[in-house]
Amino acid sequence: MHLYDFVCGLARSLRRQGLKVGVSESIDACQAIGLVIDRGFEDILTAIRVTMVKDPSKYHLIEQALEEVASGGGGSGEGESGEQGSEGSEYVLQPMGMSKGSGQDQNSASTQFIMYSPAESLHRRSLRPIDIHALKTGKRIIKRMRRRLAVLPGRRSTASKKGDIAFAKTIRHSFRTFGEIMELRKSTKILSRARLAALIDISGSMDTYTDWLVRAMYLFSRFTRRVEVFVFSTRLRRITDLLSITDFDEIRRRLSSEIDLWGSGTRIGYSLKIFIDNYGNMLNRSWIAVIVSDGWDTGEPELLRLSMSNLRQRVGRIIWLNPHTDKPNFRPLTIGMMTALPYIDVLAGMSVLEDYSSFLRFFGKSIKPLRRGESLVRRQPERLAL
Repeated sequence: MHLYDFVCGLARSLRRQGLKVGVSESIDACQAIGLVIDRGFEDILTAIRVTMVKDPSKYHLIEQALEEVASGGGGSGEGESGEQGSEGSEYVLQPMGMSKGSGQDQNSASTQFIMYSPAESLHRRSLRPIDIHALKTGKRIIKRMRRRLAVLPGRRSTASKKGDIAFAKTIRHSFRTFGEIMELRKSTKILSRARLAALIDISGSMDTYTDWLVRAMYLFSRFTRRVEVFVFSTRLRRITDLLSITDFDEIRRRLSSEIDLWGSGTRIGYSLKIFIDNYGNMLNRSWIAVIVSDGWDTGEPELLRLSMSNLRQRVGRIIWLNPHTDKPNFRPLTIGMMTALPYIDVLAGMSVLEDYSSFLRFFGKSIKPLRRGESLVRRQPERLAL
């Protein structure tokens, strides 16, 4: 049985049992299975559960759906013979000890199911030393990013017809006409500052990028004078105080010993809601929210949508860094990314903090701050077409 036929049959069976399993869930399941196809059957089954069933209380329906697909009941009913269904079930379900034609009673066959648990897996992680050389380019890019995302005026001024009267410039200009003021000079402050709130995903799906995440935590903590850094997986944790020192070894030791969320599950919507509930009073349009995540969310999509909408109303801009955005032919097809995409101003890859050309590709070559309401997501239609 082909992978897509198997997933479609599984989706039809789940829909008959009352679950909302649509095209997006089926696509997520196919992609997830493709990523873990070489890791064994338990990982494949886990991928199916996480992508196709969002409610943990409904995980038991997967077993019924698998049995229905095995018996040929998950197909469309047209163009599929009973022989094909039997052949497909033997291929798909044999790792569970339920293959047909074995001559054994199927009721006595042992069946093992692995399902995702939304409960956090509390454990710490021994982090490797921070690569100081990799931080040099990152610091340069952070300065450029600070200018590009500025929403607050700084000290410097520039001439403007709609600004405030610049008395000193007006008097100096009057010297040309022997002290007679013939023209009022005006100026306005240049946008050069911003406040940053960074929310970094350290769940199990981001384990591959742990070294990069630690460097990003350090760089974001040096973004500007007013910065708040958080990590999240199944819950939210503020780590601004852990990054307040300059000793790299001490930062690594603190992150290793005091953060117990490494490798846990992912609930982006819930974590954003907790962030807004606990820290929403400090937010305003002068804040920039940076979310670092791959978009794999095991929580309720509606909660994520409401949290993103609420965050959009509170902050000036929302930047989302996704490690998969750097890959060719990237499409934001996960439930989390599709839900959050309408509220994002810039969707970029994690390479923006390591490669200057990558930063220019995602943030543009202009050194002027983004205009209010300007979205750089629209600049990548070929990358974001659904």
